Amino acid sequence: MSSPVKVFGHATSTNVARVLLCLEEVGAEYELVPVDFLAGEHNTPEHVQRNPFGKIPAFQDGDLVLFESRAIARYILRKYRTPGSPDLLGENGGAEEAAMVDVWTEVEAQQYHPAISPVVFECIIFPVMRGAKTDQKVVDESLERLRLVLGTYEERLSKSRYLAGDSFSFADLNHFPFTFYFMATPYAALLDEYPRVKAWWEDLMARPSVKRVCANMPTKF
Repeated sequence: MSSPVKVFGHATSTNVARVLLCLEEVGAEYELVPVDFLAGEHNTPEHVQRNPFGKIPAFQDGDLVLFESRAIARYILRKYRTPGSPDLLGENGGAEEAAMVDVWTEVEAQQYHPAISPVVFECIIFPVMRGAKTDQKVVDESLERLRLVLGTYEERLSKSRYLAGDSFSFADLNHFPFTFYFMATPYAALLDEYPRVKAWWEDLMARPSVKRVCANMPTKF
């Protein structure tokens, strides 16, 4: 029996959560190897050999070592997908279906993430990890940008159940980590202004893989 793949990081990390979700979706066996950021373990020579930027996660599958969570996630979904697990990359549906997954995966990275992540950093990560005060100007500007993005999502979800079409995909899954923590900020009610987005988010949260990953992520700070 082959050894389980290893994910180096911490379950509370947004980028680690993305990788764990993919492993849970395909039912792959894995080992989560803790990396303590507060103790500086991400900067040790051993970890920098895995991720030259000193970030998490890093990923090991036999002799293969990867970093960058979105790349790791795609690798997992390609290599470990079984006949009974969903085609989250849309590759079985041909070039057009796969392209739509790619488009909305890029939208998450280039539009959604830059809008939502500053709110999470200012309201949760910086205060908890650094003891810093929230920069309300950054929050307000990010919320305005997020409203524009969510308006586009609301329109898209009026045409299909999920972002890339009528099947759940990697494009949807990618939104989980930062949205999960956003919903723990004082601004969670923003999603109520976009009923289709809110329903899509609730659908995502109901997935068994998401519930398993959520179990190790805090909701109160």
